[in-house]
Amino acid sequence: MFLNSINQFRGMAILFIVFAHVYRMAGWEIDTVTEGALFNLMMNGTVFFVFISGFLFHHVFHHRRGFGKYFGNKCKFVLLPYLLLSLPWIIWHLTSSEGPMFHQELAGIDNPALAAGWYVITGRTLTAYWYIPMGMMLFALCPVFKWLTNKGWVIYTAIPLLIVAVYVHRPIGNLNAIQSLVYFLPIYLIGIWVSAHRDKAFPWMDRYWWLLLVVAIALAFIQSAFLEAGPMNKAAFEPGPPDLMLLQKLALSLAIMALLNKLGEKEIPLFPQLADTSFAIYFIHPWITTPWWMIFDEPDLLGIQQYGGWVTAVLLTLVITLISMLIAMGIKKLMGKRSRYLIGW
Repeated sequence: MFLNSINQFRGMAILFIVFAHVYRMAGWEIDTVTEGALFNLMMNGTVFFVFISGFLFHHVFHHRRGFGKYFGNKCKFVLLPYLLLSLPWIIWHLTSSEGPMFHQELAGIDNPALAAGWYVITGRTLTAYWYIPMGMMLFALCPVFKWLTNKGWVIYTAIPLLIVAVYVHRPIGNLNAIQSLVYFLPIYLIGIWVSAHRDKAFPWMDRYWWLLLVVAIALAFIQSAFLEAGPMNKAAFEPGPPDLMLLQKLALSLAIMALLNKLGEKEIPLFPQLADTSFAIYFIHPWITTPWWMIFDEPDLLGIQQYGGWVTAVLLTLVITLISMLIAMGIKKLMGKRSRYLIGW
């Protein structure tokens, strides 16, 4: 059964993900607690992506047989595009005369073969590509998720894992796929649980969406005032305060889902198109943003630093997203169904 709310949520989620990669290009510098809170609400949109993925896994695939076909499709339409689109950048990293490159600076690797493997495992080739190594591990664990669902143990597994994730945090530089998996796994499981129990979850979310929104905003302000603005990346076992952003984004995910449920079959303009092309936008937009940093090494290339703010960040997000969507549509028109092997759509 097609759910308009979760589809439109996909369209919204990709905007948050692109935003995280363009806000500095738009000249936004955080100066106040209120700006920090707004920034916290906008960042870490990957939580939305993971929640939606968990929800859709149960909604679409849980009742189907044949894990081999499911995982094979993920290899063809997720892993293969990742490898193909990463390859030119891996070659660039290994052959560029500029240095030290990431594999040398961050990992101390000089051997080209080891360096190429390091880029594939970490996703450090392009901004945002770190998600794919972690995502493939999520896909590989789907038989476990199915077993937990059948046993009715999903939420009982998710809650303790959420407590662990809050103290583990996201990894430094998003380079550790296993730590990323530990961080995002409970969100995926909660997405599964909401889909499996939507007869109970949806009415509860519909009743308390305002409270979830208040909790999310409060957590964003508390983090901005007493901790820091933005994702709190750290080494897994390094002591640190709880990651309030993960809890904030979980509350916000449920609130947004509830509000989109209220729309029923009404469509927000462009959101269905963004949803359809969301994974292609994910793969394509770093090809626009990454050269900005790697080649020009200048966050304020447009010279708008002194005028920048959240408005310019949102506008630039829309521009980069629409350009990426148009590129995706052009590739789709040229390649037809084969475009899925290149851009996942």
